[in-house]
This record gives sequence, C-alpha cells and structure tokens, in this order.
Amino acid sequence: MGRILLLMLIGFAEGIVVGTAIVAFLTLLDIVPRLAQFTETYDKCSYYEFSIVFGAVTGALIVFLNWQLNLPNLIVVIIGLFMGIFIGLLAAALTEVLNVLPVLSKRLGLQHEIYLMLMSLILGKVAGSLIYWLVPALW
Repeated sequence: MGRILLLMLIGFAEGIVVGTAIVAFLTLLDIVPRLAQFTETYDKCSYYEFSIVFGAVTGALIVFLNWQLNLPNLIVVIIGLFMGIFIGLLAAALTEVLNVLPVLSKRLGLQHEIYLMLMSLILGKVAGSLIYWLVPALW
C-alpha cells in the first residue's frame, strides 16, 4: 500500500512539473494574446485559455484511463484539423520568438517573403496532423 501511495505521489509531482513547464512555455510564446490579436477577439481570451486547459486535461484523461473513442471518420478529421491548427500556431510562435525566420530569410535572400515562409510552416503542420489522423482512420 505504501508503495502505491509513493508511486501516486511521484506521478502527481511529475504531472505538476510538466504542467508548469507547459504553462510557462505557452506564456513565453504568448499564444493566447497572439491568437486574440490575429482574430481580433480580445474579449474572448478567457475562452481560449479554457479551451487549452480543457483540451490538455481531456487528452490526459483519454491517455491515462485508456478510453476508446469510436468516432466517425469525419469527427476524426475535424479533431485532426484543430490539432493541426494549434500545432501550427505553436510552431509559428516558437519560430517567431527564436527569430528563426528572419535569420533564415536573410541567409536565403528571401527577406520579403517571411509571411509566405510562416504560412508554409503553419500549413505544413496542419497537413502533417491531418495525415497523422487520416491515414490510420482510413485503413
């Protein structure tokens, strides 16, 4: 019984550390304010924050409780699309924070096409997520 309690305490502590790191990462990248700025919906920031937390908690529950979701392919495509959009936003914010695009565009001589480079990163992440979700769903 003591061993189980110790494992539960260690797992809880690890979850707190990972959760804190993710929150710090999202805060550093300013995902929510950038999304609100891009969509001009500053008054909906609390909805964005709730959606991120709800998605993280739901995803953790699905993984840890080994829930089996027998969803139609269309629902899987929609979920994959939203996941791709989020990952694309995350990747775009990370590259912007790290100033990868300005350095890359200068070295490649594409200073005026930074917007196109950013959009290609986002669309690539969306396409990758859709492939990840669609290919197994179609088999």
